[in-house]
Amino acid sequence: MKILSVTDIYKWEQATMASQNLAPAELMERAADALFHAIQQYIGERQASFVILCGFGNNGGDGLAVGRMLYNAGHTVKIYLLAQTSYSAENQINQQRLHEIDIPIFPISTESQLEFPEKSILIDALFGYGLSRQLDENWRGLIDQINEASNPILSVDIPSGLFADKPTPIEAPIIQANTTYTFACPKLSLLFPKYAAFTGNFQVLDIGLDKSILNTLSTTYQYIQKEDIQLLAHPLQKFSHKGTYGHTYIIGGRYGSIGAIILASKAALKTGCGLVTAYIPACGYSILQSAFPEAQVQTDPLETHISMFPEQLTAYNAIGIGMGMGTHQDTESALRQLFERFKLMPKTPALLFDADAINILSKNPDWHALIPPNSILTPHPKELERLIGPWIDDFEKIEKVRDWSRHYQQIVVIKGANSAVVLPDGTVHFNSTGNPGMATGGSGDVLSGIVTSLLAQRYAPAEAALLGVYLHGVAGDIAAISIHEKSITATDIIAHLSGAWQLLQNRTI
Repeated sequence: MKILSVTDIYKWEQATMASQNLAPAELMERAADALFHAIQQYIGERQASFVILCGFGNNGGDGLAVGRMLYNAGHTVKIYLLAQTSYSAENQINQQRLHEIDIPIFPISTESQLEFPEKSILIDALFGYGLSRQLDENWRGLIDQINEASNPILSVDIPSGLFADKPTPIEAPIIQANTTYTFACPKLSLLFPKYAAFTGNFQVLDIGLDKSILNTLSTTYQYIQKEDIQLLAHPLQKFSHKGTYGHTYIIGGRYGSIGAIILASKAALKTGCGLVTAYIPACGYSILQSAFPEAQVQTDPLETHISMFPEQLTAYNAIGIGMGMGTHQDTESALRQLFERFKLMPKTPALLFDADAINILSKNPDWHALIPPNSILTPHPKELERLIGPWIDDFEKIEKVRDWSRHYQQIVVIKGANSAVVLPDGTVHFNSTGNPGMATGGSGDVLSGIVTSLLAQRYAPAEAALLGVYLHGVAGDIAAISIHEKSITATDIIAHLSGAWQLLQNRTI
């Protein structure tokens, strides 16, 4: 699913109205209807009480229209409208429709003092994606009243005060929504960690904009959906054997951190590769053989950390390096020697670098050019900062990663909520799966094992990264059905990888 700029969303809406012979008020009615059904799903079968705060533009018009629909469905509705000398034409049409059925509209201003019934749901329809300038301090009082209420807040399209596709200072007056219902496509700000406190969970509502017009609009940003991923998945072959699905080589671990390799190795095999071999310090041999008998194990000459890499690496289809590995000087020297060997190989195995391999690379910026093209790096935010340097906001972070990825021709997976896969062509793909319970120790090791396994199964690197982050998130989401998010462990994610594949293939779990 494309993530469009404000300018392109407007173009899409205007072109749709022209192609479908649709009046603006009719498109607004369509959007309000989608919003109404989403809210009905949110509240379930009960009768509810709503307080709707409407602005003077089309976002306010959406609020007025959905207020009418909620009222007609039997809910209690109180509608506030910002007092203004002029309103958009569609806003005025919906004001008139409310007057015709005797639903009162109460004027408010930035100085208003509001009281919200204890069990009511607040709907924020003050400002939409077209907000052109930051809300000033005159809005602070009204916005704070809404945010400080104990009532749940539902934002229409985007939380009021938040820009859709450019940075917003977090100290500005911005609505803090529990849920955001956004129209047609995600807005870029909804996907960034910095704004999570304002956006809450978000849901994209289809309002029937013309898909053929969407195809003509280019964008740097994509939102990974199930339909996209299903096109990537390889079917199993009837006459296959363990060699058919590739041999994964997992390198890492140090004294006290062998668990990272166990998790990555288990995830790799569970994702579908035929064979897994782990290369670890000698101290982990008995641990890994006992914990994961399906894996083959090779050990470094040293007991506590990795000091060298094996000579025969071309026998493996994919190599994942760095999980729990540490940054000992011996390990750093071995990694440099490995890069030198890669230069001499006619063809290197597919590669993934994680955790301490990235930390070592960050200490040695001149090594970045030695990484074989189309390798995958999977940093968490702190590792990413060490790699590319600090950033001011999420927009700058993405741009810095895009620049780094294009310059070195590498794939970077920025781990976190809505993990972003940044490809060498400059495109950024945000993941749509996963939940906060996956923010747990070892979850990143599992992701590395999944992606390395897909590389071994001969997925192209970009496909492996996109499919891997999606499967990882789905496995966590399935785990959250039976396990409270607070209790999800990395092992639980591995245990539900089978369910993730089942769901991807539309089979019953």
